[in-house]
Amino acid sequence: MMKSSVILIYILHVFVDLRGQSVKEFVNMAKQYSPDLKALHMDYEAALMKVDQVNEWPDPVVNIGLGILPVETRLGAQRFRVGVQQMIPWKGSLQAKSNLERSKAEVKSKLDLVAEIDIEYSINTAYQALQFLAGKQKIINRKLEVLDALEALAKSALRSGKGKLSNVLLTERSKNTLEFDIDLIQKRKEPHTIMINKLVGRSLYTEVVLDEQLDSTRIKEVLIKYAEEEHPQYGVFQDYISLADSKIELTKYVGKPQLGVGLEYGLITERKDVELINNGRDVLMPMGKISLPLHRQKYDAMVEEALLNKAAIRERESLLRDKLVAEIEGAFSSIELAKQEMEKYESLKKITKETLKLLRMEFATEGTRFEELLRIEMELVNYDMQILQARFARNLAFATLDKFK
Repeated sequence: MMKSSVILIYILHVFVDLRGQSVKEFVNMAKQYSPDLKALHMDYEAALMKVDQVNEWPDPVVNIGLGILPVETRLGAQRFRVGVQQMIPWKGSLQAKSNLERSKAEVKSKLDLVAEIDIEYSINTAYQALQFLAGKQKIINRKLEVLDALEALAKSALRSGKGKLSNVLLTERSKNTLEFDIDLIQKRKEPHTIMINKLVGRSLYTEVVLDEQLDSTRIKEVLIKYAEEEHPQYGVFQDYISLADSKIELTKYVGKPQLGVGLEYGLITERKDVELINNGRDVLMPMGKISLPLHRQKYDAMVEEALLNKAAIRERESLLRDKLVAEIEGAFSSIELAKQEMEKYESLKKITKETLKLLRMEFATEGTRFEELLRIEMELVNYDMQILQARFARNLAFATLDKFK
């Protein structure tokens, strides 16, 4: 039974590795694994713990004095003194302190949502790059197939006396160059593979098995509304504004006189040299304390600082809104440009195929213009490479738009 379970787990593991995984699957894996997201959530939870730390009265202060060299009073020597003082917070000041700490915590509450967008974009762009490089490899392999066919054609022409040896050598040199390019592409995949595996918590060189992607429609108005109103960074900005308001509210209490009360007891020993009424009577003295905020400039500066912070945050909010809308407009422009480029190269492919028919017939009958035939054959495949490049630019634009869904 145990052996069967192990075999089943192995088969499932192999199946998962072999089947393609979509961008969405990788993004979900990254969100579950990400130490950064976990740390941001813990930072928020830790910040919330400070709310209850400030919602208490200040600790009382106890003073103790021993009369090693006792102070002489009329009723005797003061041998021992103990006192306690308690500062009394203004009504509402403790709540203001709690509100300040809560506002500080709330600033961190949406940072994980912002970080999730960055993680998704990083995976999406790396995935698109791998898709592009895989497509490039396929096109190069098609070029090699074309060169193999041309090489065979050139060798046949050479044997019949219609061709030249240089034609055979030219195809071989072109094949060597393309084979080297395939090795380079494999190396170029590594940074993107490492990026995805790092974000999802896998071994860095685990193969990323790609899934076939389907195009989907993005509605500009919906995305712009998200960019202008719903992006989580606006929530962070609003929390910063609330934090500034909390600081202003707390300043009202910090700038008030600070009041304290206390009680002091002193132990007096009797005098032996005279007879006195209440000789040796102990001392019990109620105490009061007040701190007067005579220098108001620092409190005014604290309020002004908070107001300037609010104004700066609103400016950053406006700047971000313009930036995000510009990103969306730029992405849609890139998509339209890519569409036009793909249509252009598809049209050129049709014309080039007609030209190739004539060149192939001419070479088959006369053995001439081989270099021209090779150039046009490669040009035809290069149009697919240009289409692939345009599709890659379009998919990168889609990755940008996916930040606003």
